[in-house]
Amino acid sequence: MMDHLSHFEFLMLAITLVGGWVKFHADYNKLSARVEALENDNADFKADVKQLLKDIQEIKLLLAKNQMQ
Repeated sequence: MMDHLSHFEFLMLAITLVGGWVKFHADYNKLSARVEALENDNADFKADVKQLLKDIQEIKLLLAKNQMQ
C-alpha cells in the first residue's frame, strides 16, 4: 500500500495525523480545565453545606433552650 502513495498523499496524511493529534490535546486540556473547575466548585459547595448544617444545629440548640425556659 505504501508503494502506491505519492509524496503529496503522504504529506496530506501526515498533516492530517498531526492536526488530529493537536486537536485531541487541545480538547483534552479544555476538558481537564473544566473538570478541575467543577471539582473546585464541588469543594466550595461541600464547605457551604457543612456551614449550613452547623448553623442549623445551632438554631436547634437555641430553640431547645427557649422551650426549656
